[in-house]
Amino acid sequence: MNEVEMLLDGEFGNVGELFGIETDTFNSLLGAIKKLPPAKRYKAAKKLLQGQTITLQRGSRYEMEMRFGQLPEDVRMGLLKKRLQLVDQRFYVVKEVTSKSSIDMFIGTDQKATGLASIANSKLEKDNWFLLAGLKTAYAVSPTKEAADFYLIPPFIRNGDFELEAGGKKILPQIDAEIFNTRDRQDVEVCSFKLENAKVIEPQVEIKMPFKFATAAAATVCWMRVTFIGTSVIPF
Repeated sequence: MNEVEMLLDGEFGNVGELFGIETDTFNSLLGAIKKLPPAKRYKAAKKLLQGQTITLQRGSRYEMEMRFGQLPEDVRMGLLKKRLQLVDQRFYVVKEVTSKSSIDMFIGTDQKATGLASIANSKLEKDNWFLLAGLKTAYAVSPTKEAADFYLIPPFIRNGDFELEAGGKKILPQIDAEIFNTRDRQDVEVCSFKLENAKVIEPQVEIKMPFKFATAAAATVCWMRVTFIGTSVIPF
């Protein structure tokens, strides 16, 4: 499949970033477009410029497309050649917080387990590039995590704070957990927070998300669940 075929048959809007503007591949694409018949030339140029248009549907897929330039060349070419695809993704981790006044939601000894975590060793898997568009933090009182019914966070969490970083880069500086308070709101998912500045998290970099509570959690067995919401690059 040549550059023009990848452009015309591709599903993405911001294909200029996928080809890599100012690269030899991009320049050869421009040359090939000039040689097309007028109808195809118009279609190709429109597709190439589509990523510059403004859209009202700014979901996590759109946010990922706008950040194609942050992906390595082999990933961008994989998307163009349809070896890779963008998919909706959620990653989660559950921790017991009974009697605790703080908790590190991601630690290096975490292992994947149904109902416990979908991230191991506080890192995304190799080759999994992820656009973090939203966060969700919920709470449950239950003797076991398997029976936990996660819902609104209580005041001792809500009045505390947390921060989030990946690979040593701050995604959220210290911020109050009140952002997860969705009581009386119908416009967002319960316990969720949409990032106005969505961030790409690279594979295999350490994720840190420490919480400090306003007071210690109750002695009754209780749990916290953090969910990352966004778009991943995975094989077809």
